[in-house]
Amino acid sequence: MAFQSYKLLTHRQRKALLRQWTTLIRCNRDDLAAICTLELGKPITESYTTVDYGISFLDWFDGEIERLYGDTIPAAKANVRIFTTREPQGVVAAITPWNSPIAMICRKVGAAIAAGNTVVLKPAPETPMCAIAIAKLFERVKGFPPGSLNIVIGDAKASAEMGDELCHNRLVRHLSFTGSTGVGKFLNSECGKSLKRTSMELGGNAPFIVFEDANIEKAVDGLIASKFRSSGQTCVCANRAFVHRSIINEFARVLKTRTNALFNYGSVWDPAVNFGPLYCAKGVEKVVRHLDDAVSKGAKVVEGGFVNKDLGPNFYVPTILIGAKLPETLLSSTEEAFGPIIHLNPFDTDEEVIELANTEESGLASYFYTESISRLWKVSEALSTGMVGVRVGLVSACEQPFGGIKESGLGREGGRFGVEDYTNIKSITVGL
Repeated sequence: MAFQSYKLLTHRQRKALLRQWTTLIRCNRDDLAAICTLELGKPITESYTTVDYGISFLDWFDGEIERLYGDTIPAAKANVRIFTTREPQGVVAAITPWNSPIAMICRKVGAAIAAGNTVVLKPAPETPMCAIAIAKLFERVKGFPPGSLNIVIGDAKASAEMGDELCHNRLVRHLSFTGSTGVGKFLNSECGKSLKRTSMELGGNAPFIVFEDANIEKAVDGLIASKFRSSGQTCVCANRAFVHRSIINEFARVLKTRTNALFNYGSVWDPAVNFGPLYCAKGVEKVVRHLDDAVSKGAKVVEGGFVNKDLGPNFYVPTILIGAKLPETLLSSTEEAFGPIIHLNPFDTDEEVIELANTEESGLASYFYTESISRLWKVSEALSTGMVGVRVGLVSACEQPFGGIKESGLGREGGRFGVEDYTNIKSITVGL
């Protein structure tokens, strides 16, 4: 069994192997980006972004390998010494999503391998070639025991069968999943039958708040970065926007102007193109459903609101809506749009917007803009999410713990926590 061999390697040996794999990925950056665009229809510039983002995690985990420290604990008894070590858990099952395949594979597999585990990777059925290419590069590294990284691939039906096996196979000691909350709950429940460790990075419903003292231009740039990257198809995209009533009309005007000026449409292979289609027809249908729901409740379309059929049936243009009679009743208040549509809702007080922003279920990311230091701290602490972006529209970085609370997940990915999550702490007591 590969794990029995791999766990015996020293930290420095694992570091050298991980560095070789990272180098191969970096050297094949162009091909990996092209495969991503072929599978997903992403603009090539976005595909390069997901490759580079993945590489950044491997570079970070490379350094974390030699920082998996234990502790010496002062013992109550004079004739006893206590210390701890961190050990790999065993076989890790990693189930990755389609929307950013290279990065998500590197973030899960890289952390598990860095900690000394072996991995069974089940990529999304939509992006098998990205996973195969990554695994082929892993295979070229001389030194990993055969079977250190394994891939299982299949369609939706086969995915359910494979997920069942990964949940119940006793050799798998940790299951890491990124995807919908519903599937995550099911997998976590099944893993609980054998008390298998889990990491769950699940759906979000991120609020984006703009207070009356915010720098409007910076807040607009932040909302565009948060909402429209990857055509709105990420779990940390802003999903619900709340803008103070005194500035909402000006904010909408600047947002419309900036959006029109920023995005270039065309062939996904053109490096100048920075906005692409939704992945599938179901994504378009969901955006249309959110639009119709908002309009039926009093919202006005400021920009967009249609499919640009000249660019393909899934090319839904960036869409901005403003106002609604009861924003808390909107579909967007309880459901991710996962598309390029944002609804601006007015608010009057800090207490009101915090209550609107905090939902009972989701708690992945939130964003807000203010120039007040006092409000910065108060609102950061009041928002019920695992990640908060203050005056930034992006909250993802290799050095940062990524993850949510409540029904948005368990555990953290990235940073030192991302590697530690794949270790067990062993306590050793020595009598003198």
